[in-house]
Amino acid sequence: MASAPIRDRPGLSVELFRRFLEGRPSEERWELIDGVAVMMAPPSYAHHQIASNLQFLLRVSLEAHAPMLAAYQEGGVNLGPALQHYDPEPDVVVVDAEVMRQPGKRYADRFYLAAEVVSPSDRTYVETKRELYKLHAHCKYVLTIQQERIEIRFDTRTGAGWNEQLFTEADDVLVLPDFGLHCKVFDLYRGTSLAP
Repeated sequence: MASAPIRDRPGLSVELFRRFLEGRPSEERWELIDGVAVMMAPPSYAHHQIASNLQFLLRVSLEAHAPMLAAYQEGGVNLGPALQHYDPEPDVVVVDAEVMRQPGKRYADRFYLAAEVVSPSDRTYVETKRELYKLHAHCKYVLTIQQERIEIRFDTRTGAGWNEQLFTEADDVLVLPDFGLHCKVFDLYRGTSLAP
């Protein structure tokens, strides 16, 4: 499927968008997409379960294999000065663990994995967000996880660019060697109606 074009045209800047967020209730979730503030629909329990499963699997693997990194849900990321009209918030993100040394820090300058759990309401934006994450210099992995069916698109940065794999079977194996993660696709869907 072709992704939406990534344009950096006039619109709301990241700075103005983040000032706008300061006045919004904490239970609202907003993202800046192509200069437009977009309020995201509240996630379903299945969405939460999948994101929690991924965060847990990453946390355990990172503690053993890459303790300088940490996994969080709904963490803010800085895409850099090149993209002034985009401020997405991945459902799960892997960043430097040192972010916890700065109480109140909301946005990480470097991230190594960005994952989106795709809900029907955000299907319009997910391809654009996927392409944005891949532009970040430090990002190694992008996961796009469907919540209504077993399907994970797994993008991996290689020396020659990005490699894409599609997993559609519960027994497919997902491997993130830089993080020490080795699990079955089933493990991400555990606790949902899709788990066999």
